[in-house]
Amino acid sequence: MHWDQPELAELWRLARETLEGGGRSAFGIRVEDERTAAALTELLRKPVAHPARRQISLARLDEHVRAHGSTLTEVLEALHGRPIGMSTAEEASTADAVLKFALRQHNLLHERWAAPWIAHVRRYGKIPQPALPMLANQAAWVLGRLGPTTTRFALAGNDLDDGRPLARIVGKALELMGTTWEQAGILKDAYSDPVLTSQGYLTLNDTLQTPEITVVRSPRLLESGVPGPLMVLPNGLTAQAKHHLGGKAVRCHNDFTPDGVRATNDILAWTGGTAWRMSANDYREAVTTLIARGVELPTLNNGPAEATWDPDLAKTMTTTGLMVTEEHVLPSLL
Repeated sequence: MHWDQPELAELWRLARETLEGGGRSAFGIRVEDERTAAALTELLRKPVAHPARRQISLARLDEHVRAHGSTLTEVLEALHGRPIGMSTAEEASTADAVLKFALRQHNLLHERWAAPWIAHVRRYGKIPQPALPMLANQAAWVLGRLGPTTTRFALAGNDLDDGRPLARIVGKALELMGTTWEQAGILKDAYSDPVLTSQGYLTLNDTLQTPEITVVRSPRLLESGVPGPLMVLPNGLTAQAKHHLGGKAVRCHNDFTPDGVRATNDILAWTGGTAWRMSANDYREAVTTLIARGVELPTLNNGPAEATWDPDLAKTMTTTGLMVTEEHVLPSLL
């Protein structure tokens, strides 16, 4: 690609004028003749008619220039023999305006993380000025759609792959929110970490075919034929599990351990479900029965958090000082 074609001179003049002026992310150009149309067609990689008037986005123009091995700023400075004449203050002001506009468009400007995010992206985001409007709008669009479980690819194709500019600035916003990609419901892909259920392993692209389900910790319950549809969550409530449990009537069983109580609290809080065979009385009966049978129970070194479904459970477990797993009580659940 020859940047110094006479047919492109007006394009470069308008691009510099717009870039140095600040506040605008696009400009209009008249295409008066066939040779100009042909030069623009080669650069923009799409047919350009004449006579016509085209609206050119600085961000898109920078993308097209990069596809030919350079950047918009480099081309303008080489062609005109002088650096882009935007002061640091003007750049900062323009970047702030672009980022604020993008957040405002998606009703995010007044979120508590917005101001520090704008400051970070402006100072450390490493986003070329021409590309900022497009990336800012993409980031705001993604951040405005947190909640329902989805994948990075479904939101933005490859642009949310690790290391890419969009992934960097969205990741910074999540960090400022105090969350992670997975906690925010954005998975790396639809197939990793599938959920084990009575239907088999389910990915994000599958559907859980039951209105009611029992959530447990140990795959042994599924293997042993505990009645009813089951979901097995050995690592607690994952993003995939959240997706499949949405709108289901849930009952939950887990270990009488600190991790088991925490996981059950999380699952019940997310689903509005109920605990099953997880009361302080169930724990006491299990301990009594197991000790009478000569079963050695692991020692409880640290008391669990309060169980939201039974205020007596944590105190009873701490006083007794023993842990009971699902495998220990499996016969009574069949």
